[in-house]
This record gives sequence, C-alpha cells and structure tokens, in this order.
Amino acid sequence: MYASDGTDRASVVGRKPLTDFVIEALTSVGAGEADAALTADVLVAADLAGVDSHGVARLRRYVEGLRNGTINGRARPRVEREHGGVSVVDAQNGLGQPALCFAVDLAVERAREHGVAAVAVRRSNHIGIAGWYTERAARSGTFAMVTTNATPQVAPTGAAEPMFGTDPVSYAVPTAGEPLCYDAATSIVPRGKLERLDREGKPMLPGWAVGPDGATSTDIPRVVAGLKAREGYALLPVGGLGEEYGGHKGSGIGLLAELLCGPLTGASWSKHTYGPEGADLGQFVLCLDLAALGDAGRITRDVDAMAAEIRAARRADEDVPVRLPGERRHRCAEERSARGIPLLPPVVRDLGKIAELTGIKPLGARDGQDA
Repeated sequence: MYASDGTDRASVVGRKPLTDFVIEALTSVGAGEADAALTADVLVAADLAGVDSHGVARLRRYVEGLRNGTINGRARPRVEREHGGVSVVDAQNGLGQPALCFAVDLAVERAREHGVAAVAVRRSNHIGIAGWYTERAARSGTFAMVTTNATPQVAPTGAAEPMFGTDPVSYAVPTAGEPLCYDAATSIVPRGKLERLDREGKPMLPGWAVGPDGATSTDIPRVVAGLKAREGYALLPVGGLGEEYGGHKGSGIGLLAELLCGPLTGASWSKHTYGPEGADLGQFVLCLDLAALGDAGRITRDVDAMAAEIRAARRADEDVPVRLPGERRHRCAEERSARGIPLLPPVVRDLGKIAELTGIKPLGARDGQDA
C-alpha cells in the first residue's frame, strides 16, 4: 500500500513495503540481513506507534554511517565481562538496535538465573525507541528498564551549553495485555519532536530550548539547525529553565542516565560521543524476574488492578481520559496497522533520495505505482 496525491499532505504506506524498503536500504550499504531486519522493525514500530521522530525519518543517519564506515555493518556484539548477574557487552560500533536487542535478551536470560540482571553496552550507536526493548523484555515476564546516552543536546540546570543527551529512560512491566511501558526523554522535549514540528511548520513553546547566550529561544528552524551543528543551542531538562518548575530534578535524572551509560558502562558520556571513529554510545539494561519476587501471576494481576484504579480516577477534564504510559502508542499502532502509516512530504522526499543514493527501488514504485 502506498498512496500520495502529490500535495503537501502525508503519503500513506503499509508496514510491509516500508519495512522492506528499510531492509534493502541498509543491506545495500553493508548491513547484514538479520541486523537490517531488526533495525527496520524498530524504526517502523516507531512510525506505527506515532513516534514519527524516531521512525524512518532517522534512516539517513544509519545509511550514511554505514557508507562512511562510522557504523560497522558486520559487527557482532560480544560479552566482554560477566560477574554474577552483571554483564558488559561490546557492541563493536555496530548498529545500535541489534546490539541492544542482544543485551536485553541476555539480561532476561541472566535475570531468570539470578533474579535480577544488569547489562552495560559500550561502543554502540543510536537505538531508536527505547520502549521497543523494554516491552520485548516485559513480554518475557520481567520488569525491565533501559536507558541510553546520545549526542550532547541538553543543558544541565545552570549551564548555558549542551552537556547531556536527551537520554531517554524506559521501563515496562508485564500485564494481562500489552506491557505497561513508559518511554520518554529526560529533556523537556526530544530533538526529534522539534524536527517533526519544523517539518510540519508548527511552532515550539517557550522554555523548551536556549540559545548560546543561555536565553530561551523559540526560533524553531534556528534551534533545530543549531542543535544539529552543535552551535551552542541546547534543550532544557524536564522541568525547564532553572529550579522554579523542577528543572534541577529533570537534570538529576539526566545525570543518572549519563552515569549509567557513560562512566559505569565504560562508554563515552554524551559530551564526548560521536567522534571521528564512531558514536561510542552507552546503554544500560536492568531486568528483574517477577518470579524472584513471588507469584508472577499475582504480581501481574496486582499491576492490572492498580492500572484500572488509576484509569478510573476522577478526571480533571471530563473530555480527557486518564491515560497510562504507552496506551496512546498502542492505540495508534492498531490504527496505523489497519489504515497505513502516514509519512510527511519531507520524509518521503528523503526516502526518495536514499533510494537514489543506494540504487534500490523507490518506496512508491514497490506496488506498481510511481514514486
């Protein structure tokens, strides 16, 4: 399925042709078939869930990294160290998705043996949406937490320059249905959201970012360009500027992610990532086997009961339901699985350029229609 009316409205594409396109693009520049398929699954899952900032709009960074050698398309994650329930994995500068998936599966396996397990990953790359990995672990019967560092984009409280990454933190726990999954950046807004708003021609709010002078900026094209070029622009931590609305608390959570994914893991922390030889990102995985805490079935039932009580809370606005983390993403994935995935014109154009660059069939020509 692919539909475009040639206007500035979104084109609609089916999950399979989009996934196939990503796989072909990645394999054409040196990625292994299995790694390309897993990476495509994570990227397309983001678009399905409505997290368009982390979907196929990110494909170019992988294609270019594989082409120029800053990402090793044939890397195989390797366990460097194990001690009890703790493991350290060298991703060997490969694609981040296969490396973190390897680490999550290892953490689940070790948690079943030890009750709890932690896996640190170093020399890794961008991973896509963190919630994909925690949900994978939760479906195996464990509570899971994942975090990663990133390119420096966030100014800690009191600073006028970016030091931290947007450093998402995700956790997930099994339920009777889809896992209850939280996945969010530790910045007040992720850079990907600003890029999406910029593509859509929509404004950003004051208090999301600062310029090189440390003052709030709402010039979204300038902020996006300045973040990409590392020109001193910075996002703010959850809570915003200063301490009045709790910015120092968001900054503290960002620091936690930096510690777990940098010094404790043996990777670069965000200020020093993305050097000439690769990203050297770090990731951290924690898994807790529910059976180690007692009756796993009872725990799951208690989680479901707690979730039901929260949803039934008296609403602040009768027209706005009380939602739990992940529910909007799951609902969006169901809708887009049935109706197709909307891609904005700038994303469609970029995918077209990727097709030209790699010599693969354009997305729009995959079911007999013109690109």
